[in-house]
Amino acid sequence: MRLTKGDLQSPNRFKKKFWNEIVSLSERIRRERGMDLGVEEVGDLLLSACRSNDFDIVLVQGKWHLLQEEKVWEWFDKKIIPNTVVLGLDDEDVLRLLIFSIEMTYQMFLGGTRATVSAKGFRERRRTFEAILADQFTGKFGEIALKKFLEKHFPYVQIELDWEISRHLEKYRNDILNAKKKVSIKSSPALSGVWAEADEGYDYGVMVKCCVPPTHYLAIFRRGLWIFPTS
Repeated sequence: MRLTKGDLQSPNRFKKKFWNEIVSLSERIRRERGMDLGVEEVGDLLLSACRSNDFDIVLVQGKWHLLQEEKVWEWFDKKIIPNTVVLGLDDEDVLRLLIFSIEMTYQMFLGGTRATVSAKGFRERRRTFEAILADQFTGKFGEIALKKFLEKHFPYVQIELDWEISRHLEKYRNDILNAKKKVSIKSSPALSGVWAEADEGYDYGVMVKCCVPPTHYLAIFRRGLWIFPTS
């Protein structure tokens, strides 16, 4: 299957071109691995793999870029599926995060934190309470995902996350308080983006892609949440 630069630049164009393959892949994941990943989510994740050429999923031959079907399944089967955690809204940590996000947002408006209510890079553009709350929730959601992932694979591990609200901003703040190494956890709701790396100064970096509703924060209560952590 031939790929072009235009396909990689546009998620809509990519999914339209490979729609049949994406639907088939979603059905195979459900049938063989018992995991119900939505077609849109599968398409976005596949695009992210093509953009970074993870697992050599794209074969480059001269000016041609070819999507290798056998590598596609290998990537999902060996990387995405084993590293996926599903969280429900009744989870204690998720409810705790919601409360934290509300309190953090109030503190931002009251000046109780170093964070501002302006959009990053656009200081003149003030965000709404709902937008800030959604950003706070999504940004810290990856930390819960990693906690659940580690607890799932290492039953005796205990993860202590940072829930402190403070006016003091540390340069290399550890996202896992009881870790002996400095860990940076990044969350992104953009499943089609490339996998990010940790900032310099950290020992480990974990990128978590969160499938959460991108619109009004109350939409969070209307569906479950798919989490895709990978180191």
